[in-house]
Amino acid sequence: MHGVILYHLRQFAVERFGPDCWDNAQAAAGLEEQVYVPVRLYPDGEMDALVAALEEETALHRNDLLEAFGKWVIPPLINMYRALIPRHWNARDFLLNVEEQVHQKVVRLKDPEARPPRIEVRELAPGVLEIGYRSHRDMSALALGAVHGVAGYFGETAEVMEDAPGDGQRRFVVRLVPAQRKASLSAV
Repeated sequence: MHGVILYHLRQFAVERFGPDCWDNAQAAAGLEEQVYVPVRLYPDGEMDALVAALEEETALHRNDLLEAFGKWVIPPLINMYRALIPRHWNARDFLLNVEEQVHQKVVRLKDPEARPPRIEVRELAPGVLEIGYRSHRDMSALALGAVHGVAGYFGETAEVMEDAPGDGQRRFVVRLVPAQRKASLSAV
């Protein structure tokens, strides 16, 4: 697991639930001495142990926790890797290009042998995207949260139209609604 994810997981837990929550989760996971830095790699098991401990500590279901974290983590990640993202992109452009233009570049920079999740995005209709997630990790809820985070970052909303979870994979269809359209729809 990339340190940038674990580093931000700590920030998320502290911001959302307080420093005691993170400290308690680290202790419960047997990782109380571990410090996470964005430029290192860590065993996947550490993420699994921390998420399980945070689940206990917060009383949130694992998928709810991962989805909330996925939504929360996108703005700091986009800001961190802003140089890889053209300024003219919106949520649609970002999602259609995230795998090749952002995700794979960042992951491969840190570890050419990494086995990151595979994210496949295609446009079904204007503003309607089908997103496929495949991974040996069971973190599809994080991916769904990230889609909401991307939409929010670009001032849009992602409405989930279809969601089909599976073993190690997930497929969902989202409609991206720009902020001005959303505002005009709610005025009707």
